[in-house]
Amino acid sequence: MTDAAARVIMDTDQALQDLPAQLARQWPSAPALEMVLAISSACDAIEGMYRLQGDSQMRVQQAWRVAALVGAQVYAAQKLDRPHGTASELLAFWDQ
Repeated sequence: MTDAAARVIMDTDQALQDLPAQLARQWPSAPALEMVLAISSACDAIEGMYRLQGDSQMRVQQAWRVAALVGAQVYAAQKLDRPHGTASELLAFWDQ
């Protein structure tokens, strides 16, 4: 999942806001918070390998925000007593 996240982050033709849904569709039975870990790990690896500047740096910062938002959405689903344990359950929460 981390490799898939890194590929999307590095591909400027793909929208970062679509990344969580892409991961959820590809790994529907994965724990929802695994998406947060995968996106965060991908961001950390990219930052560690490259000297990012300009648009590349901003894109990785945006991906960090996407990871944080997914974590917040998992928490929101929990507080609303909605199913949120798996990626597919979180995807269903987003579709409501």
